[in-house]
Amino acid sequence: MKVARAKESIKIRPEAFEKSEHTSIAWLAGAGFFINSRGTIILIDPVLMTKSEEKNISECGLKLLVPYPIHAVDIRKVDAVLYTHPDNDHLSQDTALILAQLSPRFIGPNTVFKKLAQIGVDPNIIETCRVGDSIKINDVIIEVTPADHPWQLQDPKRCGKPFRIGDCCGFIVTTADGRCFFPGDTRLMEDHLAIQNIDVLALDVSLDPYHLNHLGATVLANLMSEAFLIPIHYGTYDVPDKPAHCGDPNDVIEKIENGKKRARILAPGELLILKKGMEI
Repeated sequence: MKVARAKESIKIRPEAFEKSEHTSIAWLAGAGFFINSRGTIILIDPVLMTKSEEKNISECGLKLLVPYPIHAVDIRKVDAVLYTHPDNDHLSQDTALILAQLSPRFIGPNTVFKKLAQIGVDPNIIETCRVGDSIKINDVIIEVTPADHPWQLQDPKRCGKPFRIGDCCGFIVTTADGRCFFPGDTRLMEDHLAIQNIDVLALDVSLDPYHLNHLGATVLANLMSEAFLIPIHYGTYDVPDKPAHCGDPNDVIEKIENGKKRARILAPGELLILKKGMEI
């Protein structure tokens, strides 16, 4: 299976967390994101630790092709941690417990609440969200969007009960500088087709049929025709037998209208900086 390697990671330094007059967005490798909206720090699906005895193995158990751009132990400030669903490559125990020491707001669907509580995160800092919710984090607005990710159907006897609608979600993050859509792991849904005015789209370019896959990614990117495109869910883990982590962003970008102009194939840790909807 085709596996494109991500660009070499760029370390996220302490100054990236400082207050500014713009919004910074960084891909954290895998499916994770860092957002600094004028001093408000939000993490989405962060997995940022490795096995203590094997530094090239992620805490989620997958071999790394590139290092993470920052480790959870090096983060000193975070206002909110958003989780789209509880799969290990989106919500891993070590990162969550380390970030919990900073007392952020942990936000996710009920499946996320359950997992966080089970691994020992204080339930008082966990918030359950539902599709359609609007959540304010300082001056940032979070809208919760639907997701359809029943990947367990590929082998229910081994994988267990499939995710149902409501077990997973996506997020639209609106800052003073733009409206950013992070769909999460999801097949393309009719609801997604009605989302408008997106400035940045986290584009899942993996080959998995329970994700957008290349057809869904192309359709969504063409509908959100003004958005910058940040490819994700590729190039991080050395698992050529797992479609969810395989794919090449160029294979999708070439099918998208103005794809090459709009795409921002970021290295993990590289910042995309927005000010009032414009890239700076």
